[in-house]
This record gives sequence, C-alpha cells and structure tokens, in this order.
Amino acid sequence: MASKTTLIAAGLAAALAAPTLRAETAASPFTWGADLRLRQVYIDNVGLNDASATADRTFQRYRTRIWGGYSFTDQIQANARLIWEGRHYQDPNPSDWSTPGFEKWYSGGILFDQLAVDFKQIGGSPLSLKLGRQDIILGNGWLILEGSPIDGSRTIYLDAARATYALDSAGSTLDLMYIDQSANTGRFPQSLNGVLEDQTEQYEQGVVLYARDKSLLPDTDLDGYFIYKHDRPNLTENNIRVNNGAPFPSPSDSGDIYAAGVRADAKLTPAWALRAETVYEWGTRNQRDLSAFGLNSRLTYSLDDSLKNQFHAGYEFLSGDDPDSEDDEAFDPLWGRWPQWSELMIYQWPLESRVGEATNLQRLNAGWQAQVHSSSTVTVDYHALWADQETTRTEAQMANISGEDRFRGHLFTAWLKTKFNKNVSGHLVAEYLMPGDYYAENRRDDSFFFRAEVTLTW
Repeated sequence: MASKTTLIAAGLAAALAAPTLRAETAASPFTWGADLRLRQVYIDNVGLNDASATADRTFQRYRTRIWGGYSFTDQIQANARLIWEGRHYQDPNPSDWSTPGFEKWYSGGILFDQLAVDFKQIGGSPLSLKLGRQDIILGNGWLILEGSPIDGSRTIYLDAARATYALDSAGSTLDLMYIDQSANTGRFPQSLNGVLEDQTEQYEQGVVLYARDKSLLPDTDLDGYFIYKHDRPNLTENNIRVNNGAPFPSPSDSGDIYAAGVRADAKLTPAWALRAETVYEWGTRNQRDLSAFGLNSRLTYSLDDSLKNQFHAGYEFLSGDDPDSEDDEAFDPLWGRWPQWSELMIYQWPLESRVGEATNLQRLNAGWQAQVHSSSTVTVDYHALWADQETTRTEAQMANISGEDRFRGHLFTAWLKTKFNKNVSGHLVAEYLMPGDYYAENRRDDSFFFRAEVTLTW
C-alpha cells in the first residue's frame, strides 16, 4: 500500500510541477505540459447476468501524464510523454474474481506512451517523417486509432514509422506507415518501474498506405487506403492477460489480413453533411481463409440557431462469420478496438469476441447534439443493434447466445461534456442497454454504465 501511495504522490507532484517548468523555458526550444485525469466508473451487469458475483464493477482511475518536446531546428523535433495510471476497485470482491491475481489497489507501469523524432519537410521537400512511439488516428479512427486496447484508454500508441508526402497546397497527402507493435510493455521503452502489462493479445506488424484528397470535389475529403496486418500469437498460460489489476482470459490471433477501403466526408450544403467508409478484408486468420466486409456511415443536419442543434442518423454493418461456410467472414476491426459509439459495449463484446472487438453487427443510430451552454455540449443517442450471423469467436462462447434470434437490443447513450477553461474540463456519460433475444436466456438482464471525469491540464 505504501508503494502505491508513493506512486500516486509522485505522479501528482510531476503534474503540478509542470507549469513551473514550462514557464521557465518559454523562450527556449523546450516545451512542457501535463495533465491529470480522474475518473469514477460504475458498470451494472457486465456479462448481462445479474446473478454473477462479478457482474457489477465500481472503480476509480487516476491517470497523470507529463510531456516535453525539443526543437533542434524548425524541421527536426523530438517529443516524449510519460504516463502512469492506477486504479482502486470497490466492486467486485477479489475473492469472487475467477482468475487469480485481482488487485483491489492497482498501480500500473510508469511508461512512455510517446517517444518520437519528427523530421518535417526534409530538405525543403514535401516529405515529412516521424519515427518512434506515437498516436496515429486515420479518418474517424474506425480502423486505425488504438494500438493498446487491453489497457482501457490509458494509452492508444503505436510503435511506427510514418512518412507523409504533401501532394498539394490544399492539404492532400499520401501516408506510408510501418507498424511494429509489441503485445506487452516488455520491449523498449519498457516501464520505468518494471511492471510488465499486456497491451494487446498478439504481436502485430503492419503496413498502411493512406491517401487523402481535398481538391477533387468541393467541401469533400476523399480517402483511399490499403492495410496489411500480420498477427503473431503471444502465448500465455490459459491465455490470461494482465492489465488494470483484473486478469482475464483472451485468445491471441494469428495470420495475415489485407484490407482495401475508401472514405468520403462531404459538406453537402451549409446544413447537411455526410460521411461514409467501406472496406473489404481478405487473407488468413487463425488458420482459416478470411473474407469480410464493413460499412460505416452518418448523415448530419445542423441548425443555424443559438444552441447549434445537430441531428444525425447512421448505419454500420460489420460482417459476421457464416456458420455454414468453411471460411471466416467475421469483420476484423484491426487497430480500431475502442469505444467508438458505446463505452458499455466494450465490456459486453467478450461474450462473443474480445474487449472492444466489434464485429458481427448491424447498427441503426439516431441522435441529437446541442451547445446548451457556452462551455457545455449535450449528446443523446439511440442505437438499435442486430447480429449479422448467429455465431461467436470460440465454441465456448456459443453458450452466451441463444441461436434463436439476431436482435442484440436497444442501447441509449447520453454525454455531457464541459470545458470550464483551458485548465479544467470534464464529462458525464450514462448508457443503458436492454438486451435482445440474440443473447442466451441467462444473459438478458439490463445493463448500465456511468462515468464522471475531471481533467486538469497545464
């Protein structure tokens, strides 16, 4: 307990010291900053069975980060960010956890989630290069955003080399990326306090070619891309993964996945906007041939009023594995395993896949957003959810679905986001899921999610 308290104190001290450091070096090539994120989370009925002793989760998360950058020249810059996050679980009881090693007070690793060198406009050319640990978000992050899904939004980094070529002054670009992601934190740069944590279930390598055009059509971004991803299993005893103080089983992937896709984001009129993205995947996964398809779309109507009211409707399709086929048709989210439209569903996907691994899905969405205060935005959404197929990732998971229906249920979500000033922001999020008959009879209990967050930034 003393060591955990020391780590919390050290993290807070680093965050609070950051304003002084930055102020003292404002005229130098150094830049500094820090933030502290505090969260209270309550989840009711993880696994959709209220009879389970571990169905309810109540915990706090404390994440602090301090970062710095140094400009050697206008074209060459280096940056680093050091993070730590700990947790305290009020529920469930450690004695009820099915896997040994549950920690009521969990102190995670102190590690760099950014450590990179940036070469801009090399030799005055349109070519830029960024090498090292970095955050990469392409498009809306549908397929590429999250390189470490097991640590639950503590980090999203990818270890990568990214070359960007500016095609014209309008902002059209061509990116070529190489990704080499470790399954855990055991590779350089390792955690400074020696804590080894799983970040994803397999070792991942990949190549991404991503073209973005902003000049072909007025008020429209057109993207086209090719992605290759190679998965090599990280074999652990009983597939147990360790992070966040709550060990759990999750299988590895193996194989080679190829994906080709296009994306459009258009301002149709001053009031109407449309974005759509579609991708086809092929290759091999877990000794089976892969052939999968995905579509993600949203139409938005914006009112020119004092509340900046917006109404949106969307449709998403992620193919499921056809049980009558020898091939694997289940959509693979690649590096897109994050809560894109639901915080609660992140905890329910392991019933049939893995944490954050959305697949086998049809989703209809309608929502509303408004600027209810100069500092605050409210967003309310409804999602009707179906499965594309009555299948799961593993045979053991088949007990979690009924095999009688494909309706997953009704999901309601609401967000209140507030930015008080440049130093203080926060949000409240609440979600409610009414499961449908796709799930087995013992997994149809209603589920809730609630989170309160405050972030201090310097």
